[in-house]
Amino acid sequence: MVEFPEEVKESAARAYKEWAEAEGLSDEARKAKFGRAVRVTAKYLPELRKELRAGDITWYSDSPKAGGGKGEHPSALQHFIAGLPLCQMTHYAERASVWGLRVEDLEVSVIGRYLAIAGRGFDHVEYEVRINSPEPPEKIKELALAAASDCYVTNTLKRSCRVTGRIILNGESLAEL
Repeated sequence: MVEFPEEVKESAARAYKEWAEAEGLSDEARKAKFGRAVRVTAKYLPELRKELRAGDITWYSDSPKAGGGKGEHPSALQHFIAGLPLCQMTHYAERASVWGLRVEDLEVSVIGRYLAIAGRGFDHVEYEVRINSPEPPEKIKELALAAASDCYVTNTLKRSCRVTGRIILNGESLAEL
């Protein structure tokens, strides 16, 4: 049985209530109330390795051996595409917790398909959710639809998004992209 911390239920219930209350707000008011940001800093290390930091958390990325890396850590594309199952699973936990649904096992697999040509991106992202639960199928279907609908990564991939960048060279701003 998958156990969800009580804090997940409390936090999610509070968020769902706030979201419902925000239905009539303008886009600007929603941004003011619910706007958040995620920051990750990456530092290049020898042999195509990268050290990533977000707050007090540190993890690593690598390139496959065939690409000149050591193949000891996930690649950039693996990190990127892993966001979908990781985010959806959080939303499964939240919804199941608030709705009182029992989940015995939860696994999400994702495949991102792309052309390996510079300037291209993913053109098809396919995921599969595996759940074991004693709950009625219609409840699990409702859970799955809600978790996918709540997932920031899934929604971003479905819509596409604007991307901006900044180049800093030797501590000085070089270009805005």
